[in-house]
Amino acid sequence: MSKRMSIERAGYGDVPAIRRIMVEAHRLIHDSGWYVIDDTSFLERHIEEEGITLKAVMDDAMAGFLVVRYPGNSEDNLGSYIKLTEEQGMAVAHMESAAVVPHFRGRGIQKQLMDSGEKLLAGTEYKYVMGTAHPDNIYSVNNFLKLGYDIVAEEEKYGGLPRYVFFKNI
Repeated sequence: MSKRMSIERAGYGDVPAIRRIMVEAHRLIHDSGWYVIDDTSFLERHIEEEGITLKAVMDDAMAGFLVVRYPGNSEDNLGSYIKLTEEQGMAVAHMESAAVVPHFRGRGIQKQLMDSGEKLLAGTEYKYVMGTAHPDNIYSVNNFLKLGYDIVAEEEKYGGLPRYVFFKNI
């Protein structure tokens, strides 16, 4: 059984493993609309350029990951759902994508990754944390709610998929 889990910053060398976890999560999910996968280029940009990526390591293996995105003034900045000014929108970070290896599920890893992401953002210019989840994906929805996020909208995103939009002021 597992000893101890650590949350660490992912590096460029972790991108292939993150992509494998992402593809596997999408393949195994009950409804493919629950989880949208990203390409390798997106993951590489979010190691340090357009965000950060955290990884959960357990038993010397990557157990899961979280991509935290800095959307800046991009059109898809979720800050528009809470009527932020353009300047305030620059202080939004997205809890963009997370997945946990099936073997490690049920241990609160996604929640721990999100909590760690928030702690890394504390004291930075990022004051608002937002994310999306399919309304039926009770696992992700519950993780957002347990961490104190509010549902601020229900919209179609990612090509027409239903999503709750979550917000938290940190």
